[in-house]
Amino acid sequence: MNATGPEAHSDVPPARGWSLTVTLLLGVAGMLDFIDRFVFSTANDAIKHDLHLSDATVGLLGGTAFALLYGVMILPFALISDRGFAARMASIGIALWSVATALMGRTHGSAAMATTRVCVGLGQAAFSPSSAALNAAYSTPAKRSTSFAISYGVSYLGYIIGLAGGGYLVEHIGWRATFAAVGLAGVPVAILMLLFVREPRIPRAAQDGESWLTLLANRPLRDLLLYGVTSQVVSYGVTLWGVSFYMRSFGLTAGQAGTWFGLGIGIASVVGTFIGGPIADRVARRTGFGGAMRFVFWAYLVSQPFQIVQVLTHSLDLSLTMLVLSATISAFCTGPIYGAIPSIVPAHRRAAAVGLYALLANAIGIGLGPPLFGWISDMLTPHFGINALRMSLLVAAILSFWPAVHLFQLQRRFRG
Repeated sequence: MNATGPEAHSDVPPARGWSLTVTLLLGVAGMLDFIDRFVFSTANDAIKHDLHLSDATVGLLGGTAFALLYGVMILPFALISDRGFAARMASIGIALWSVATALMGRTHGSAAMATTRVCVGLGQAAFSPSSAALNAAYSTPAKRSTSFAISYGVSYLGYIIGLAGGGYLVEHIGWRATFAAVGLAGVPVAILMLLFVREPRIPRAAQDGESWLTLLANRPLRDLLLYGVTSQVVSYGVTLWGVSFYMRSFGLTAGQAGTWFGLGIGIASVVGTFIGGPIADRVARRTGFGGAMRFVFWAYLVSQPFQIVQVLTHSLDLSLTMLVLSATISAFCTGPIYGAIPSIVPAHRRAAAVGLYALLANAIGIGLGPPLFGWISDMLTPHFGINALRMSLLVAAILSFWPAVHLFQLQRRFRG
């Protein structure tokens, strides 16, 4: 293994008896993250009609407004987390995005809604790097993919609650009450995080003057960053417009579309994540870190053709089957990918590396994906009518092969 491999960096041993507890608490917080992030998609059409907006504007509110301060503040928050404040940053982030989501239901214009979405992004910018730093500190290298898989597997329950549960709530109590209900649920978790998660010991930096350019000189990290950007632009675009796709293309109600889409992608993501992490750890023990990354490459590549069938077929049953297959297999990658990021950098740069990944992957993915595919849908409407969104998501499915190029390059770096 070369110097950029995970074996090159020592780890602070997790506190005895705390590793699983912290991992699960981070998972619950991540679940609320996904709920508050994606419940917006179940209310797309209701917000559009209530506030008289275009698809592109809804995409801007759902994506770009969220990404605005998320992109600006995530790196400063990551640096604070790396200096021994990870648990406190996580707690503050959870509280902020929860209150902002609840207040979203009180807005009556696009400007006010954009403000609350900006605050949701700010809170999740504080949580994202700090939670990954905590997860890495409370797990050993041999079990890191499994630890991240457990955390993200629990987090992906937020898909089910946010999409399926959100669709039901939007249909029965309205989108305003839905935002208030799901937002306030995060406040108790923020309090638990503050009271019961100890700050991990941070080893003294090897080089006090280490810069961001030094971090970017890490070639495997660059591969992961490029994978993150390209995959999340597609992923967030498809996720935000998924409920609307099933409503428009198959005539489902918001509750029906949210339930089927949320259950499909949510359960598949949970199952796939729980399966993929332990497999990657087992492969890594036998063939090294490169073997785990090869497993990730093939899992991602095999999952993508199912997306094309999902959006092209006019059979609801076949579309949902393809959704489940694609989401399950691609979720094999979640634990290994998120576990790899803090494993290929020094311990005192974990939050910074994850923050950089989240900035490029999530900020660009959320900021660009939803409005991009909303804009494509608007442009194609004169030609395809109600099927314009279907064609827009077909473009997304084709673009989803691009991230595989960067995973291929990543696994090549660890051969031999």
